[in-house]
Order: sequence, then C-alpha cells, then structure tokens
Amino acid sequence: MAVMVAVALLSFIPSILLFLFLRNNRKDDETYRKDCVSLLGKGLLICTLVLLGDLALKIPWNMIGIGKKYPLLNEIFNCFVINALIEEGAKFLTANKYIKKDMSKTSRLDVISFLVIAALSFGLLEDIVYAFNTNIGQIILRGILMGHVPYAMLTGQLYGKGIAEKKKWLGVLGFILSVLLHGTYNLMLKEDMPDWSAFVVVTETALEFIYMICMIFFIRKKRNDPEYNRPIFTGIQEA
Repeated sequence: MAVMVAVALLSFIPSILLFLFLRNNRKDDETYRKDCVSLLGKGLLICTLVLLGDLALKIPWNMIGIGKKYPLLNEIFNCFVINALIEEGAKFLTANKYIKKDMSKTSRLDVISFLVIAALSFGLLEDIVYAFNTNIGQIILRGILMGHVPYAMLTGQLYGKGIAEKKKWLGVLGFILSVLLHGTYNLMLKEDMPDWSAFVVVTETALEFIYMICMIFFIRKKRNDPEYNRPIFTGIQEA
C-alpha cells in the first residue's frame, strides 16, 4: 500500500508542473496566480457536481428501464452522458466562474488555462481513487497522459476564440467535441466491445497526447502574443 501511495504521488508531478506552467502565464498578476491556486483546490466541488449530476440523470434513466432492455444503449448513455457530459459540464461550470470573475481582463490564454486547471483539479482527485483500484503501471500512465487535459484544451481553445470573435457556436462546438471524444474513449474501453475498439483507444490516446504537447508549446509561444493576452469580453456586459 505504501508503494502504491508513493507511486501515486509521483504520478502527480506532470500535473503539478503543468499547473505551475499555466500559473506563470501572468507572473506579475498576483490575483490571477491566486485564482489559479483557488481553482486547483476545487476538485472536491467538481466531484460533488459530478455526483449530483449523475444521480439526477441516472435515477430517471433507471426508472424508464430502457437500459435494461437494450444493454448497448445503456452503455452509450453511461459513457456519453453520465460520464462524459456530466464530467465535462462540471469542469466547465467551475472554470467558467473564474473566466467571468473579472471580464475586464480575461484573455484567450486565461480561458484555456482556467479550463485546464479545472481538469487537473478533477483529474488529481480521480487519480487518488484509481490508485486503490489499479496497478503501478496504470497509475504512472495516467499521470503522464493527464487524460482530462486535452479535452479542456480543446474546449478552451474554441471557447476563447468564440468569445473573442463573437461566435458563441465555437464554444458549443468545443464542448460537444470534448464530450464526444471523452465518451468514445470510455465506451471503447468496455469489455464487451469488439477487438478493433482497442485500436480506437490507442489511436485516440496517442493523438490527444500529441495535441496536448503541441498545445503546451502553443501556450508558451502565445504568452507574448497580444491577440491571446488582450481582454476578450470587450463590448459584453458582465453578468
């Protein structure tokens, strides 16, 4: 048990380093840095929202009884709605509070950063739970891949672009794509899926990891780009 705990703590290193990297986007903005730390501590809140959302949808779904009659449809509902939609929604709602906290200065880079930090916050708590139900290899792999991060980056990139360009549909598209990718990954991991599902999982995981690495370099480059650092809520009244 002590070994598993130690490995789990080591697996947190990539997430912590990514968090520090994002927090340094505004080295001289103490408010932003405090907001980043505050958001990282919202993992329990996100988990609570996920649990409540799951119960709100799972109870009526079970009462209807469709899932018992059609097992595959039940798997799709669980993977895309109970898992993907609720989790992505909880992370987005939590991060969005920080995105809109001070709309006079929120930038496209901030949108990406806050959404990613929310994903890190949830992912770290999830990794703690998985540490007691899996093996050392999977713990390390989860730590390196940071599975929730690519979804947050995709949503953040399109959501920020949509706000800046007054195209709300881009933010909706980013969220939908994240839910579809998340749900597909979960569904393809099910034991009763065909053999080719393993290829889908490996391919998707590899592409998401490559995308995440590219986005890290992209964020680093855009730190000095006015387009990504200027306020994007210009002309939008604060809610």
